[in-house]
Amino acid sequence: MKDINKSYTPLKLRAVDDKDLSIFSDCIYQSILLTSELRYDKEKKIFLLGLERFTWEIAGGKDHRLKQVLAVLTITGVEKIEDKSIFFNNLIYNVLSISSYENSIFILLNDNKIINLEAYNWSCLLEDVGRPKWPAVTPTHLRND
Repeated sequence: MKDINKSYTPLKLRAVDDKDLSIFSDCIYQSILLTSELRYDKEKKIFLLGLERFTWEIAGGKDHRLKQVLAVLTITGVEKIEDKSIFFNNLIYNVLSISSYENSIFILLNDNKIINLEAYNWSCLLEDVGRPKWPAVTPTHLRND
């Protein structure tokens, strides 16, 4: 099997509209989110998520080739978080998608949970900060074959 670490290049992506966020959704699909890894700085208007994301971009459609890498999603321009209860529940979620509509950014999680951010003149940065490793459990990507 081809050495996946050799084909891996850390992601550093920037999004400024919903079209860009659709690319982020592909990259962070099924990412593991610990609620203890969420931060919101109200003064700086920055919302941060620490994620364990899967390397869909190098798996070549073969889920068994997925690796897991630590990444940080930074969202600037955040004025308000609609529901702050997620900060206090100490649970583990999977990120399903991220999108925007008007002045809101929606981060869809499993169990019908949504992080709804009120944001103006926002931008997002997704950056890998660790080395990829083999995951304990490999998710499957939904396909329309």
